[in-house]
Amino acid sequence: MLDVKEAVKVATEYIQTLFTEKQIPDLRLEEVELSPDGKFWDVTLSFVSRESSPYLSLGEAAKTREYKVFRVNAETAQVQSMKIRRF
Repeated sequence: MLDVKEAVKVATEYIQTLFTEKQIPDLRLEEVELSPDGKFWDVTLSFVSRESSPYLSLGEAAKTREYKVFRVNAETAQVQSMKIRRF
């Protein structure tokens, strides 16, 4: 079974295969949780993205943080899903 560090590594490597480095600046680990049945790790990663609004076109105001939750199978180390995490 994967431990927490291995699950985070799997999710981080997976997101890097989906996006270019330009698309995932300032990648951060936000949360990790083992499912109640112990079969999956839910790993939340975030990164900075730019808004495409003309009103938010300057500096830090144009940046927002996106959150993605990766469900990693604790036995096979395969990513089962990626979802948008909303607050």
